[in-house]
Amino acid sequence: MDINYFKAALSHHSKGNWNKAQEIYQHLLKEDPNNYVVLQNYAPLLAQLREYKLAKGIFEKCLKIKPNDSMMLYNYGKFFHDQKIYEKAIKYYNKSFEINPKNAMSKYNIGNIYFSQNKLETAIKNFKIAAKVNPSHFLAYNNIGLSFKKLGNFDEALKFYKKTIDTNKDFADGHVNYGTLLLLTNKLKSGFQEYEWRKKSKTFSDYLNYLKLEIKSPIWTDQNLEKKTILIFSEQGIGDLIQFSRYLFILKEIYSCKVILRLKHNFEHFFDDTIEIITENDKIPNHDFHNHLASLPGIFYKKNKNFPKSINFIKENKDINSKWSKILNKYKGLKVGINSTASSATTGDRIIPIDEFKNLTNLKNINFFIIQKDFNKNNIKLINQNSNVKYFEDLDKSGKPFQDTIGLVKNLDLIITADTSLGHLSATLGKPTWIALSFVNDWRWFQDEKKSVWYDNVKLFRQKKIGNWGQVFELIYKDLEKKL
Repeated sequence: MDINYFKAALSHHSKGNWNKAQEIYQHLLKEDPNNYVVLQNYAPLLAQLREYKLAKGIFEKCLKIKPNDSMMLYNYGKFFHDQKIYEKAIKYYNKSFEINPKNAMSKYNIGNIYFSQNKLETAIKNFKIAAKVNPSHFLAYNNIGLSFKKLGNFDEALKFYKKTIDTNKDFADGHVNYGTLLLLTNKLKSGFQEYEWRKKSKTFSDYLNYLKLEIKSPIWTDQNLEKKTILIFSEQGIGDLIQFSRYLFILKEIYSCKVILRLKHNFEHFFDDTIEIITENDKIPNHDFHNHLASLPGIFYKKNKNFPKSINFIKENKDINSKWSKILNKYKGLKVGINSTASSATTGDRIIPIDEFKNLTNLKNINFFIIQKDFNKNNIKLINQNSNVKYFEDLDKSGKPFQDTIGLVKNLDLIITADTSLGHLSATLGKPTWIALSFVNDWRWFQDEKKSVWYDNVKLFRQKKIGNWGQVFELIYKDLEKKL
């Protein structure tokens, strides 16, 4: 075998030039079809190219030649893992680990499989083995922390998040995980400090795009802004924009400064002329200081040790509000907006199965209105036994985002929603809002039983057991009955 030619294939493989690497591997195997050194690299390459059938044949050939090759067994496990054939993946990862107990990645990957299946205790067990084998395996510590958090064991989660960043002080996502849990558990000073690491995370495109701008102005950390201009970058989701925009108006009130908000969303119509709005397509204007929107709560909390009341800054369209007033006038009794998820793309614990609302719709003298993006109207039949559930398919499809939603919400009596941007919108508009939260909720809702520090008109309903929405909706039913 031409060793330099083989090294060229390895170089192309490592650099992602997979087609070129495949060409060289194939050429070398024509000369020597049983060359194990080539085969053991060729099989994973085929898997990366998603040529799974061919890859499986090469893996099997390799294991006939060397059935106890730990790395080959590991790669075969990864082959099944990538295809979500988890049982076989675990089988070959375990075989690899039995032969080479120093291969921490086998147990780490098994932990990831069990984590994805929500088998959290088993995941923790495997992550801990990986960390014992490799004490510098900061990702294993991080995932132990994630697992304990999902179980609601915050003390253990904090311990392992701290271990994560002690092991790798530059791991931004570890700091963010630690920070958000510190915030959730009311350790606010250190929590806000750690939360600033989100700006160094490669997980969020917001901050990668921000770094590319190479902003030269100093970051605002509570310097005097009198007669100055501050540029604020919006970040993350629509809920974050609505929740934290109150601070823009507080800045103006305290410092009589000019505030420029750089929006990444198409929501310029939310704001009146007191806040200057620019978009990602606009040139960065002259300014004296800058920061991100979600950094403002930490700065103000450090100074005042509290959270400011909500400000209804949302600019309303009178014509649209009037349109919805006329539409809803024909419905008698209590009018309630309901929402079970942000969109069809939402994943995780913030999704409420739509049929959980079924018992609510048994209450008489209430009309329910589904306020939900991408809602499958066929699901209405799951909860519409009494013909008192309505869904407007054209909501927000003809005008600016959320304009119809604003008009609809303004003409309702109550909003019941999952943890979505709708909750922040309706609360900011001053509408009574009930938010159903999962067992482990977002840090923004902290751990207070029923109240929100952000909105006086919000009532929180929390799961007492992981995945148990039934208990939550029993409480909502009783409170809704009282409201009648």
